[in-house]
Amino acid sequence: MTREEFDVLVRAVEERFGRDGRALRRRIARLVVVGYAALAGSFTLVFGLASIFFVAAALAGWPGGIFFGLLGALMLLGGSFAIIRGLRVKLEPPKGRKASRAETPGLFEMLDTLADKAGAPVFHEVLFVDDLNAGVNQYPRLGLLGWPRNYLLLGLPLLESLSPKEIEAVLAHEFAHLSGQHGRFGNWVYRSRRSWERLLPGLRQPRVRGEISIRPLVVKFVGWFWPRFNAHAWVLSRSNEYEADAVAARIAGASSVASGLIRLRVHSLYLGNKFWPAIWRLANTEDAPPARLFERLVQGFRDGGEPGETAKWVEEAFRSATTNADTHPCLSDRLRAIGQLPPGVERGEFPAPPAPPETTAARALLGDALGTIRADVERIWRANAETVWRGRRAKASALQSRLEGIEQVFTDTPPDADALWDKAWVILQLEGGKSAEPLLRQVIALRPAHGPANYYLGAHLLQQGDVAGVACLESVIDGAEELLPKVCELLATHYRRVGQPDKIRALSARLDQHDKELALSRTERSAVNASDSFVSHGLAEAELEALRGVLATEPELWTADLARKELRYFKKQRLFVLLVRPRPRWHRLPSQERQRELIARLAPKVVLPGRVLVIGTGGAHRGVARKVAAVEGARVFSRERATSTKAG
Repeated sequence: MTREEFDVLVRAVEERFGRDGRALRRRIARLVVVGYAALAGSFTLVFGLASIFFVAAALAGWPGGIFFGLLGALMLLGGSFAIIRGLRVKLEPPKGRKASRAETPGLFEMLDTLADKAGAPVFHEVLFVDDLNAGVNQYPRLGLLGWPRNYLLLGLPLLESLSPKEIEAVLAHEFAHLSGQHGRFGNWVYRSRRSWERLLPGLRQPRVRGEISIRPLVVKFVGWFWPRFNAHAWVLSRSNEYEADAVAARIAGASSVASGLIRLRVHSLYLGNKFWPAIWRLANTEDAPPARLFERLVQGFRDGGEPGETAKWVEEAFRSATTNADTHPCLSDRLRAIGQLPPGVERGEFPAPPAPPETTAARALLGDALGTIRADVERIWRANAETVWRGRRAKASALQSRLEGIEQVFTDTPPDADALWDKAWVILQLEGGKSAEPLLRQVIALRPAHGPANYYLGAHLLQQGDVAGVACLESVIDGAEELLPKVCELLATHYRRVGQPDKIRALSARLDQHDKELALSRTERSAVNASDSFVSHGLAEAELEALRGVLATEPELWTADLARKELRYFKKQRLFVLLVRPRPRWHRLPSQERQRELIARLAPKVVLPGRVLVIGTGGAHRGVARKVAAVEGARVFSRERATSTKAG
């Protein structure tokens, strides 16, 4: 199913069940039962096929019965193992800094009160993590049989960001997910989705020639079942978010839910656009991550961005649209659902950035333990970041050396587009788009169709909120098809941020077409036949000389012709066809075996700017060989000519 078809399916499910969570759950339950029934049918079919061999074994006697018995056992064990392996979902318990009631009584007092109000079970463990988020994690101790252990993952940055009343609303939202059918049913659906996701990669593998398998039947069923089940589960996730927000508004107050959601979204944009990029750029010059990370983070929350930055993030937060890229509804939709959408938003008037809380939830709920918890969570973050940090530091040192070499070249010769791009790319890696922007513009001025320069400049401009980046990225789509998926992802993120979901649908259609053409292109470049058209190889003289040097090392090679297959899809890709003929022997008839051996020796050695297929003159490629030899300028090597030249 294409992205566009899945989008239509999700919208249809929303229109039918979006306001009726109970009916949606019933529909999903029926789909899950259908899925498991199909898997049970697979077991039955495998057992039935194996039984045929067991019956044959019983009738055949010795020694044929042993053979049929072994075939039946292999089919039964292999088929059962494949199905059970797909159903098995291995989940690891979450990790973090464990919270205790004795250390943080204020936090646990709030959790106890919220559990009573929401009618939800208590959490077995509360873990502090380094995310700006809070979430429920249920770890099934008995796997598919359930018996979940409930974890609350509580981000320390979240506690450092919100007020006590706002964190109460966030926690009430999480308790709502754990209460009633949200917890049990959602956990069941989640495990079912994970099981099917594990099956999908194996089903997409190409079949082995001669394989006897029920996989074609399973693939056909999954092609029907999976998109429908996934679309209903997608809508259920959004419905659960709205229901959890309603519970949080009832318990903590709608205004607290609204202010918490706004602050959370704005601070998330601050971290993604400013704080974390600045921290990771320190790896260019420092050997280890900075100390007192969370103190910097808290100060950043209080200071906000530069003048106008925070207001821009507020506008982006409210303009963002709900799409099928995320199971969570957008900020405006969530506020509208609880009656807290500021009236001016519909007219393009956005509220002022939220003021920092007088007392953060971290101060109020963690008390004297805050310093210890900060240090412990920061230690966990540093341990997780250490390997990546060392890698970035080593890369930065290499890039800095390369930059010095480029600067030296610039002093000797005037820079051209290629040299400027080399420098721009290094600056991008070291300092980001802002520092590289002038160089990127110089590259584009010299070479307007430069795909990578337009791509990175467009990405930088959109990150800064400059819509001129759209034109840069659009220019890449037609000229650099290999960048199309990344370009569409950037444009989709931009259109989602500015509330233009209709344009995202157009991008999805483009990506669907790209995926279709990519599959056709791979097939087209995987083989050649006599109906194909061939054109001149188009190699430069230096590339030809390098090829001739490789060919000359093979004493059995007599002549070689080179051409390119004319492609219908992704025409910038190249499939070269190298036609080789072995040295003739007066005392020996032409041998296909000698030709195959020559091809096997040459194929790994020949490297050209594209895929290379080495063929001989006979066998299945006889018609292709005639066409390649007929292309003007195809003869790139001749032992006879080389020998004559040497003798002369």
